[in-house]
Amino acid sequence: MAAGRDAATHAGTLYRKAFGFLRRPLREIEAEAEHLLEVEREGEDETTPFIAIVGLIFFLTPIVLLILGLSLAAYYLAR
Repeated sequence: MAAGRDAATHAGTLYRKAFGFLRRPLREIEAEAEHLLEVEREGEDETTPFIAIVGLIFFLTPIVLLILGLSLAAYYLAR
């Protein structure tokens, strides 16, 4: 069992090194999102309402698109 675990750990390390350049932009985006969340929670900046509204739009847009896509698919399948 230890050999399999060690092999999986080694493979994970290799993939992390090989594809680390793809993760850097994501880490930067995550850090910026955390910073905006802190600014929104503090409420000390004049852009706090804008940050909250944009976050709400980003949250609701995929849900609305999914419902719209399912309803259009049902419409075209029912014809």
